[in-house]
Parts: sequence; structure tokens; C-alpha cells
Amino acid sequence: KFYELSVSDTVKNGDAFLKLVIEPNSSVAEDVFRVFVNEVEIRAEQKNNSEIFGSASSALLKNIDQISSSTSLDDPTSAQSKALKWLLEQDPFRGTLSTSRSMNRYTIAVIYLSLRLPNIAAHLVGQENECSWTGVTCDAAGDVIKIDLQNSRLTGEIPSEIQYFAPTLEHVDFSENNIVGSIPDGLYSLRKLINLYLHNTTLTGTLSPKVSNWAELNNLYLGNNELIGEVPKEITMLRKLRFLILHANKFNGNIPSSFNEMKSLFYLDLSYNDLTGGLPGSLSGCTKLRHAYLDHNKLSGPIPSSYGRLGGDWIIDLTMDSNQLTGGLPSEWGDRKKL
Repeated sequence: KFYELSVSDTVKNGDAFLKLVIEPNSSVAEDVFRVFVNEVEIRAEQKNNSEIFGSASSALLKNIDQISSSTSLDDPTSAQSKALKWLLEQDPFRGTLSTSRSMNRYTIAVIYLSLRLPNIAAHLVGQENECSWTGVTCDAAGDVIKIDLQNSRLTGEIPSEIQYFAPTLEHVDFSENNIVGSIPDGLYSLRKLINLYLHNTTLTGTLSPKVSNWAELNNLYLGNNELIGEVPKEITMLRKLRFLILHANKFNGNIPSSFNEMKSLFYLDLSYNDLTGGLPGSLSGCTKLRHAYLDHNKLSGPIPSSYGRLGGDWIIDLTMDSNQLTGGLPSEWGDRKKL
């Protein structure tokens, strides 16, 4: 008895039509794995049948190999293996889409499966255009620019495969969920990100110096998680950042000293952490700063006199209570009109 699976992938570069035939071979307790291109056999070899469950264009598989490890693809319980199996065997539109469209579908499926989106089957069937899938928004060219799964009862991990959307993805919102694990390297590859909302989850691990890759970022919300380690100094390289929310984590060490480079910073929340050392005088260089929350840490020393100029004349909220600060208040604060 032969088991045959054919997959065609219609792409612009004219990939050939491939066919997989698995012929059981009881004498060696393995199957004979045969590949045909346009009905001409090009390879026959013995493979354990758990290793192979489909065939597609070489371009598609090459792209998948670039973002997913062989270990994950070989593990039948992994999100990557399940996503590939769905793409090759269950996707109603398999064999009719371009490689780029298939890659979009694979990557989104991995995200759904890794994050454990409830009722996953309902989100993967019935929609030809992946731009209409739950939480996915595309631009006019069909490129994914936004993934919003806020408050979607997610309980899994963010997969590194999200890096596939690095050239176009501008908005990611996985907030208000029970996400576990750390921020994956793939997320730091999203150089076009403008908004990143990961607050009110249960993320662990550290915040990598690779945050410097997010040069276009306007809003970074990481509050109310379990993040540890120091706030990387590279975060001050984000010149376009307006909202930096890191409250209610377990960050320790000193506050970065080069905040004066963040000319766009409007809202800063570092409260409820374990930050130590003194208040950085460079914060006074943030001329657009209107809200700064530094309370409930272990900060010590005097309040810098430069804080009298904090935010120009327009600082509205400044909290520094529940620290170990000493000395008096800057005399310049007596003229504050908005504080």
C-alpha cells in the first residue's frame, strides 16, 4: 500500500510541482521516502515515518528553516511542528498560495499555537486571507503590520518566529494575558516596531540590550510582569520613545544615566521595582517629560538640583516616595505652576 501526498505551491519563480510517496517497507521497519518532481522521481531513501509528513516547495521549506529550529520542527508536540503539519495537510488553501503567503500563514499559526490561543481550530479554518485572521492587520500590499491579541486568554510563550514579520510589523499587543517565558530574541528583531504592549502578563527573564533595535518605538509597555536584572542603558537610545512603562517588575541596579538623550520622552514609570543608586541628573534633559513615577524603589541620595528644571515648566506628576532619599527639595520647585 502506498501513501501519497501532493502539494503544489504556485509562486512567481515557477517552482516545480512536488509529490511525496511513502511506501511501507516491513523488512527494515521503515518507509521508503520518494520524491517526484513533475512525475519524475528524483530521490528515494529510507526514512522513519515520524520524520516526514509532507512536502512543499524548496523555497517555502528553506524560509521555514531560517526561522524555526530543526529541533522544534522534529518535535511533533511543538507549535512549529503542528503549524507546519497544518499548513501542508489541513490548510484548505494549501497548494494555491505563494511562498510568501504560505510563510505568513505558517508564522501566524506558530504564534497562535505557541501562545495557546483558545479554540485554535476556529481561528485557522475558513479564511483564505490571513489578513482577516484573529488579531491580524495587513497593509494594502498584504504585509502584516499589526498583531493584537490583547486579553485573549493566552497562556503560552511568545515564539521567536515572530521575527519573520520584522520588515513590516509595527504594532504588537499581547497584554492582559497569562503569557509565560521570557522575551524571545525574535521580538528584538522587529526594527519597525512603533508600539509594543506586553504589560500585565507574567513575563520573566531580563530586558536585553537588544532593545536598541527598536529605534522606531513610540510606546513600550512592560509593566506588571516578573522581569529582573538591570534596565539596560541601551534603552536610552530610543530617541522616539514617548511612553516607557516598566513599573511593578523586579528590576534592580542603577537607573540609566543618559536619559537626556530621550528628547521625546513624555511618560516614565519605573515605580515598584528594586532600583538602587541615586536619581540620574540626566533626567532633567527630557524637556518633554510630563509624568515621572520613581516611587517604591531603593533609591538613595539627594534630589539633583537640576530636577528644578525637570520637564521645563510643565512637569505634572513626579513621585519619589518610599525610597531612601536625603536632603531637601530644589528651591526652583517653588515656582512650579503645573506640578
